[in-house]
Amino acid sequence: MIVGLEGIITHKEPTKCVIKCASGVSYAVAISLGCGARVERGEKVEFLITQIIREDANLLYGFLEPKEKNMFEMLIKLSGIGASTAMAVCSSLSAENFSRAIITGDSALLTSVPGIGPKTARRIIAELGDAKLMEFGESEVYKSEAMSALESLGFKRDRISKILLDCVSTNTADLIKEALKKLA
Repeated sequence: MIVGLEGIITHKEPTKCVIKCASGVSYAVAISLGCGARVERGEKVEFLITQIIREDANLLYGFLEPKEKNMFEMLIKLSGIGASTAMAVCSSLSAENFSRAIITGDSALLTSVPGIGPKTARRIIAELGDAKLMEFGESEVYKSEAMSALESLGFKRDRISKILLDCVSTNTADLIKEALKKLA
């Protein structure tokens, strides 16, 4: 399985590029519009890759940031969401805005993405709203720990999520104290 590609971009379109690796092999990689805006033809890049192997194709999706790749991979695991719709979400929303939409239940933001209607937006929120990994990145484990602690105290998850977005503490104990003051 291919998980990363490093090479020089030899051809670039808004949502696709061709990377020529040092070995001489060139790969076509689908990218988001944001990714496409950040890379140039002739530039050396390193993409994080999600490889999808189908009966009729071997597809590569490239990302510059791990958060965008995680968002894409979470979306394609959902029933009824294909790679093209997941890539449309990546092109339309940053990982932070997407996470915020899931946490706050903002279906209007999700319906602004081409190919996602109100029903699909509600289903994405319902299915991913329970995924704690959606809320916080790897570097923000303290937020996940604070979320679990506040839930065990009996506070509702959606209310905690909204409060934690406004908190500034950077460790678990201080974050819990800050959130408790706002929840009271």
